[in-house]
Amino acid sequence: MPAKAFGSRAGFVRVIRTSRIRYGTARNMKLPEGCLDGFYASHVLEHLSTRDCEDLLQRVRTWLKPSGVLRVVLPDLMRFARSYVAGTTEAPQFVASTGLSADGRHWWEILLGHSQHRWMYDARSFSQLLAKLDFREIKECQLGAGRSPELSRLDIPSRQAESFYIEAIK
Repeated sequence: MPAKAFGSRAGFVRVIRTSRIRYGTARNMKLPEGCLDGFYASHVLEHLSTRDCEDLLQRVRTWLKPSGVLRVVLPDLMRFARSYVAGTTEAPQFVASTGLSADGRHWWEILLGHSQHRWMYDARSFSQLLAKLDFREIKECQLGAGRSPELSRLDIPSRQAESFYIEAIK
């Protein structure tokens, strides 16, 4: 899916290589302390339990160099909720948009947690989590704009309407 956002798999690989980006899954990432200039996660952390998300963010903090940049893009629970309260989104669409409902999924998908959101955040609640983990200079950003051009250019424009963007410094 990320490759499509960059036009092609080749485009995605080109961005990864020219930016010297390393990637992996949340569980298998093991990096030395202070080795990263930045860390980017887009529409990933909502698929982790709050405990697993916090654990990953604590590890990310150790991997970042002093003044390293964390950039996170997440679906915006506040935006979905406002749309529902305003009456522009019906209840079934609202529940489906959060990705928290297991309705309509096969039992094995639910058991394995495939594509299901485990938790939802808004900019304020996620900022509070980052502050709790001793990140500093926590700032909500816009699509494609931030402290690190290399990280900002990974943003996927097609997800802008449903997302918020947060950056923080180690």
